[in-house]
Amino acid sequence: MPQMSKLLLGSAAVAGTWAFVAPTPATRDSQLRGAPHRATGTSAAGNTSGSFGATAAVAALGACGVASMRRAGKQQRKADDDAYGASHTSFYTDAVAKDKYDTLEEVLAEKLKDDKLKGMVNELLDACVKITEALRINLVTVNDASNAFGDRQLTVDVIADNLLWDLAKTSKNVFEASSEEEPEIVKTNADGQYVLCWDPLDGSSIVDNNWAVGTIIGVWDKSTGLIGATGRDQVMSIVTLYGPRTTVFITLDDGVYEFTLGDGNKWICSRDKISIKTECKIFAPANMRAAQEVEGYNNLINHYMTNKFTLRYTGGLVPDVCQQFTKGQGVFTNPTSKASPAKLRLAFEAAPFGRLVEMAGGKTSDGVSGNSVLDMKITAVDQRTALAIGSAAEALPSGRLPTLTGSQSPDLRCPRKMQQIHV
Repeated sequence: MPQMSKLLLGSAAVAGTWAFVAPTPATRDSQLRGAPHRATGTSAAGNTSGSFGATAAVAALGACGVASMRRAGKQQRKADDDAYGASHTSFYTDAVAKDKYDTLEEVLAEKLKDDKLKGMVNELLDACVKITEALRINLVTVNDASNAFGDRQLTVDVIADNLLWDLAKTSKNVFEASSEEEPEIVKTNADGQYVLCWDPLDGSSIVDNNWAVGTIIGVWDKSTGLIGATGRDQVMSIVTLYGPRTTVFITLDDGVYEFTLGDGNKWICSRDKISIKTECKIFAPANMRAAQEVEGYNNLINHYMTNKFTLRYTGGLVPDVCQQFTKGQGVFTNPTSKASPAKLRLAFEAAPFGRLVEMAGGKTSDGVSGNSVLDMKITAVDQRTALAIGSAAEALPSGRLPTLTGSQSPDLRCPRKMQQIHV
């Protein structure tokens, strides 16, 4: 007898030996017509017991019987999940609703000491609000212009870039600025304090699908500038994700915070002091073409698959890394090879994300030496890099994430089974 049936009958015996029968066709017809009805019950001996509703049936079972039914239901759902693999492949939020959410102003007042930087944050987030509104009303079409690399630009790319340039050129806080669309350093205000580098709308290849895209911003102090500095010299990193909701991840004095754009275009703190778990079961493998050339990358992907990691990859850098903040785990890899050279820009993409992930407890790698991407010296505005970034347990015993080119470290090992991966 199925487990649920045994528990039902056992519970019924405690309360008074009841069995249950399905409603008759007449009863179902009365239900459809909205007429009142009662379910019919018979005793275990076959005698008519009269009739009673669902409430009486539950009362007859008693507290013990109801508890048994609930336990049986949970066990059955777990069995179903195990059969379909849901418990292994799905990662749901653990965020609990609060009675009150702190505002951006409240959090900045407590968690960011530098008043100038507070002003810079407010200006940048105002620009992200404008980008959010632009994405809602503008179609994704090809613009007549092209960027510095000869790539045809999309209208929404141009709009987002123009909004950030408007900010940079009018703000008293911005000393110099550079856009991934036009990677040249532009002096904006001699009395400004900060150097901004941004990717205005990362995800141009998927924005027409209406998938999540984002804005990536690195902020350096003018005392270090950009050229010759490292990602570790940043004073702040900001990544905005435009999805069903607009959320922004910011590095403050004591960690990474998430703010959500709410009613009246006001920001509320939806997550504070975000932490990325050491262990993970989510992977996002970019540039998989390189697996055909780099045996180690092919082995790494096979390691994730063999060990039943969950694939969560959209092709957009912002959502594919930001899931590490919302799920609290994950690893993103973007290697390089002869046919698939490094694509990510150090100043515009890798360094800002590197600061966010490392401040949340994760690890990063430049993909070549295995060192932190934050220690790479920026020698050119458009400098490219491979990247591995995410949960620390995916690092090697040395604490570094894998190299992804094959030429620097021939004896890499997986963190769990310690098997060799020749990357």
